[in-house]
Amino acid sequence: MSRIQFGVCEFSFPCWGPLALQMAHEAGFTGIQLADAGGSTNAYPLNNKRVQESYLEAAAKYGITLQSIHLYTLVRQNFIRFSQASPEGMECMESIKNAIIAASQMGIPVVMIEGMRMYGAAQYKHVYQMYQYAVKVAEDYGVQIAMETDIRLEDHFKFLDRFDGKLKLCFDTHNPVMYGTGYPPDMIRALGKDRIDHFHMKESLADAEGFITKETAPIVPLGKGSTFFNEAVQAIKDIDYEGWIISETFYNRRNFNENGMDYVSSARQDVDTLKAAFSDY
Repeated sequence: MSRIQFGVCEFSFPCWGPLALQMAHEAGFTGIQLADAGGSTNAYPLNNKRVQESYLEAAAKYGITLQSIHLYTLVRQNFIRFSQASPEGMECMESIKNAIIAASQMGIPVVMIEGMRMYGAAQYKHVYQMYQYAVKVAEDYGVQIAMETDIRLEDHFKFLDRFDGKLKLCFDTHNPVMYGTGYPPDMIRALGKDRIDHFHMKESLADAEGFITKETAPIVPLGKGSTFFNEAVQAIKDIDYEGWIISETFYNRRNFNENGMDYVSSARQDVDTLKAAFSDY
């Protein structure tokens, strides 16, 4: 097995389910980070046996590893920042537990939960308590919890190290640039491989004023942006990391489907870039 494996987010494609796995395979990825198929808004599809079997059959057919589950809907509900005693907080815990159960049943080793935008002491406390809950439940089911966040480097140590390795990072090499919280290569080296479960990689172009923002900075192919792709790759090598690099490029965006390109050919371009970047590793 290669030291580095390349996967893609399910929501990078326009259609989720087996078709997303087929597209990932055709592009040259060997793994996929599943979304949650609507999570609580769709009565937790990944806990449905028929849905599970559909994914597992497609994974076997296309040779795609189900690398993790991303609680995509929970991110958009923002419920992780609510008190556990609130209705939103209780639905958050239900979403987390159901994802962990689904991962265990499907043989998926990781559940990834975003802990972003912790504005103020109360939200920080609520998010921390949600991860405490997630880690406790995950231990019972033999699943690893990974966290994607936008906090500064020093806060990574304060937050993660309280879990004694039971909570690891999905380190997104784009986030520190967009949120202004650090220089990704230096953060990667400081955090080291033992704190990182897997990486997200995507790229944006800076806007006319030189900023990277969700509102103004378009997502572009890997290696074509302003978010230090090559420097991040070198940092990943420097820490002797082994594991998954997950593309979070949005191949369903209009700019990826112009000039004769489509979802798969755009994704294949990123696979080629990743393979070239890590060819000497």
